[in-house]
Amino acid sequence: MLLGFVGLGSVVETAYLPALRLRFSNSLQCLGFDVDPAKQPDGVMRCASLAELLTQPLDTLFITTASLHHLEVLEQALASPVRRIVVEKPIVATLTQIEKLKTLLVLPGAASRVLALDHWMARLGTVQQGLVDIVADIVRIEGFLQEPSGFNAAGEPIALNFATGEPDTRTLRHPDGVILDIGTHVLAMMRETLRYLGGNCDMALQVVTAKDRLGRDIRKGDLTTAEGEAHLQGLISGLPVDLWLNKYAGPSGGQKGLRIYLRDGRIISHDRRGAEDVLEHIDGEDIQRWHVPGSIYEHCLAGHILGAQSLFDRDPQEVPRTTQRRIEEVELLLTLQQQLRGPH
Repeated sequence: MLLGFVGLGSVVETAYLPALRLRFSNSLQCLGFDVDPAKQPDGVMRCASLAELLTQPLDTLFITTASLHHLEVLEQALASPVRRIVVEKPIVATLTQIEKLKTLLVLPGAASRVLALDHWMARLGTVQQGLVDIVADIVRIEGFLQEPSGFNAAGEPIALNFATGEPDTRTLRHPDGVILDIGTHVLAMMRETLRYLGGNCDMALQVVTAKDRLGRDIRKGDLTTAEGEAHLQGLISGLPVDLWLNKYAGPSGGQKGLRIYLRDGRIISHDRRGAEDVLEHIDGEDIQRWHVPGSIYEHCLAGHILGAQSLFDRDPQEVPRTTQRRIEEVELLLTLQQQLRGPH
């Protein structure tokens, strides 16, 4: 299996490569390109240019650059012979890019080659365990991504790398606040779960609160400060939903998944705890629990992207539909940022 990566930053080094080695070590070869010559993770053979990478007989190309550059790389990839192109979340970073992306994907043969990835779309334990039968059994859903954080020398909260737990050295700026950066995860998990339960996945959301890293409200006209936490509220498939997003939730963090409230009073909780997902069926004081070991990327890559379970092979028509759902989510979240900050 020959894979290509455009962009060799931390998500490749700390998420993709460990997951790929666990599942596909004996059959895996990785090539890559990054504009920064210092980025050369172990296990990836660098190409001298993007053009050189795109001439290789790749089975799958992953676009893992900063989100603002996804579109320009995708344009070049679509002009190449590469048959399968997977784009990290968010697939694009601005509403202007959304419109250009839509134009690209209507070109003959383009949409079937492009899969917009959000690894949380593979977190389908509620469906796989048969804990809910149909959407009508649900009365409301809460979604959470409350990430652990540390403190700098001044006692201010700082973000941590999601895979290593080390301080995140990036300077986070709009549009890379929690609404777009991690809201995509929660929306993808919610909508995929509801889709498998028969929901239509229509959605409407509004921003209830949005604050910066230090807990100050994001104000109109602020086009620089990233949101550190946000509460979004609305409807998905006609069901009331709340999304609680926080990149600075303290040393222990908080829930990372869903809480599904059923009409008969039962609750389904799906959380990430350490190196595993944990599902709980809560019926009063009676709690049943299931453990799903392994990284989310490992399950997503093996269950949806590569190998025998690749969506490109088992259900090719679902590839453009999945991408369309991810585009809808990004477009909605970008629109919420516009409403919060003002047109820009």
